[in-house]
Amino acid sequence: MNDRLGELLASNDVLYTIVCRDATMTDVELLAQAGCHIVWLDLEHSAMSTTEALRLGRLVTHLGMVPLARVLELSRTHVQRLLDGGIQVVSLPDIRSVEQARELVRLGKSPPLGGRGASSNSAGTGFTLGSDPAHTLREANRATHLMALFESDEGFEQLDAIVAVDGIDLFGVGTNDWSIGLGLFGPAARSYLAPKIERIVTTVARAGKTMVMTPSSPEQARHYRDLGVRIFQLGVDVTLKRRALFDAIGPFQDTFGE
Repeated sequence: MNDRLGELLASNDVLYTIVCRDATMTDVELLAQAGCHIVWLDLEHSAMSTTEALRLGRLVTHLGMVPLARVLELSRTHVQRLLDGGIQVVSLPDIRSVEQARELVRLGKSPPLGGRGASSNSAGTGFTLGSDPAHTLREANRATHLMALFESDEGFEQLDAIVAVDGIDLFGVGTNDWSIGLGLFGPAARSYLAPKIERIVTTVARAGKTMVMTPSSPEQARHYRDLGVRIFQLGVDVTLKRRALFDAIGPFQDTFGE
């Protein structure tokens, strides 16, 4: 049960992740070849099943990357099965209260930090609790990570209390849902969210925790890195595939007018 995320953070200045909503095994192998560190399996915004996420997650692990899964909602049904199946980071969308943060820890961490159930033969503990179950569960807590996404004014109002919760060590921002929920688009959305995002980033860095951000350019990524961001989300697999297909076919359509 290696803490692969911790190893990667210790040996790299920044890490890269791609959100996957329609991933195949070939896609995962190509991500490894491209230098991706974390594969973000998005169960919230796709038809991907838990079974498929776990199957892909095992491949991600064996290729030396970190499998991260964003859950549909905060429940034992979602969190327990993903961690038991070997997912190393569980991400909760749209956190809105410190109570939700504490519940995520209760579901996602083994005692004494949380109340996660223990299986004697799950992938998340190397298929055995070994001769010293207490040690194994401590190692499982160290090797797995919990993440929360700020996506609302309601969550932002409890920023300091949420970030302070022991057991959650990664945070991100969902700008689309946040701004759309307020009816804001384009420049109005960016203007409204920019100061809030910077406060989230600096608060997380000051707490000694890890921030995940989606930069619009390498220049903005450098700015975020100066503020303490360590992980960059660089795109969504469906969007990247769509762009590649349009780039491949478009020049020929322009040439022949079809």
